[in-house]
Amino acid sequence: MNDRDTGHEHTGLGAEMKVLLRQPPLLISIAAVFLLFAVFIIYPFVKILLVPSEADWIRAITGKEFILVFAHTLFSSFIATAAAIIFGFLFAYGINYTDMPCKRFFQVVALLPTMAPSVVTGLAFIMLFGRRGFITWQLLHLKVDLYGPFGLWVAQTIAFFPLAYITISGVLKSISPNLELAAQNLGARGWYLFKTVTLRLATPGVASAFLLVAINSLADFGNPMLVGGNYHVLATEAYTQVTGAWDLPMGATLSVFLVIPTLLVFFIQRYYLEKNSYVTVTGKPVAGLIRVTAGPTAKWLLWIFCMLLCLAILMIIGVVILFAFTVAFGYDYTFTLQYFREGVLQSRVMLNSWVASMSTAAITTVLGIALAFLTIRKKFLGRNIMDFLAMLPVSLPGTFIGLALILAFNDGPLAMTGTLAIIILGMSLRQLPVGYRQAVAGLKQIEASLEQASTNLGASSITTFRKIVLPMLKNSLSVSFVYAFMRSMNTLSTVIFLVSPEWNLASINIMSLANQGFLPTASATAVGIMLVIYVTFGVVKLILRDKINILISEKAGNEL
Repeated sequence: MNDRDTGHEHTGLGAEMKVLLRQPPLLISIAAVFLLFAVFIIYPFVKILLVPSEADWIRAITGKEFILVFAHTLFSSFIATAAAIIFGFLFAYGINYTDMPCKRFFQVVALLPTMAPSVVTGLAFIMLFGRRGFITWQLLHLKVDLYGPFGLWVAQTIAFFPLAYITISGVLKSISPNLELAAQNLGARGWYLFKTVTLRLATPGVASAFLLVAINSLADFGNPMLVGGNYHVLATEAYTQVTGAWDLPMGATLSVFLVIPTLLVFFIQRYYLEKNSYVTVTGKPVAGLIRVTAGPTAKWLLWIFCMLLCLAILMIIGVVILFAFTVAFGYDYTFTLQYFREGVLQSRVMLNSWVASMSTAAITTVLGIALAFLTIRKKFLGRNIMDFLAMLPVSLPGTFIGLALILAFNDGPLAMTGTLAIIILGMSLRQLPVGYRQAVAGLKQIEASLEQASTNLGASSITTFRKIVLPMLKNSLSVSFVYAFMRSMNTLSTVIFLVSPEWNLASINIMSLANQGFLPTASATAVGIMLVIYVTFGVVKLILRDKINILISEKAGNEL
């Protein structure tokens, strides 16, 4: 018996075990995956739970300063998430439900923040609206202090709006036009049609966007560190406890508390989508049908909104570029390459980031496709556990992952503290869900009978995987590789505890330079990261040509 154990004549645990025993390479592969998960996911996460004492837990729960920090975290995350989802929905609706001009321009600009370091928004906020900001001080001559909850809200809303747009847009595209046309034929129009049909069918996108944005805003480290001022949140407070107060148990305690709301959001979202059905693709033909679009008034209002938002994004990236290549923007506009040489050409951190990110992209792509092949194509005891562990890191804050790895691998036979290996490990855990979901989506588009035919002809599971599956997943693998590389180059919270003087990264250097007041060099380093990402994307584009496009972030984001 081969993979035909899915038939009615052979089912159950016994039949599944017989299949595994007859294919030793498959059994070894499954065992190896669970061993990797046990060592690099379960062990570190258990380790961080054991560090705090009972007194640390009580102090974290009852201490007024920590209760206030927890409240700050929830409040800032909620308002940023709500604003980002509203902005993302309006932007996605305008792109998909109007014939407004400049659509391609809007789509490209909206994705630019995903290719920039996560601290760029906060960095630009300082340069534009800080105490000596170009707009507040130079142009308006205002003595204002916008640091704190307001500055954090603005920075996080702009930074995470693309995640909401990407996710919601993917669902809006998949809504079958005939559903809205049928409702229109029954008399539904305008707002009523939107409220009763379009909005309800877009619920999965809104829920997924809420998950992604909420988790990212809860775990955000760079923006609160740069523009939060005295408004502390859990991510920055955990870092301060470890590096400032040298209180590792309390840092671990706060990191664990940061996991609670993110896991809660994760499970609520999954439960909500599984409980409710939102089928938008049916077997009925839809070719030739024209989607119901918004009226002219809504169209131009949405166009104005999209244009203003895109101009804000371009202003953020533009001011970073201007600071990077002028002697003193706002005072001396002379072009210079001095800061670019200091932050990019003469700095080792950019090479470190590139090496770590390329390694991470390769690991997550290969491991992602292997995991997807096992969970989608094979039946074995523990398959659901493997799927859960593969997706678990997407719901965990980066600071939690980084601190857990430091505690787990600081000594012993797997001591990795201060090395490049632990940085790559942290990045790989963070990006694994993307590679896994991309591979799952690709495998579901491949007819399983092709693999069954290969197996029936005598090929082993490994041979079938290598000669049949892999060649048909080139597009999914390329998307996964480039997206993982891009996100790893920009990561901050995951590696903040993992870097060392020998192995520092460009994203960490940006935050350090900005905190020390070296804004031009920090800007140049941010520009360097964006250039590296664009060049890497361009090389992949030349190799794969039409198999990959600039909306790669949208494809990757939709899989989460």
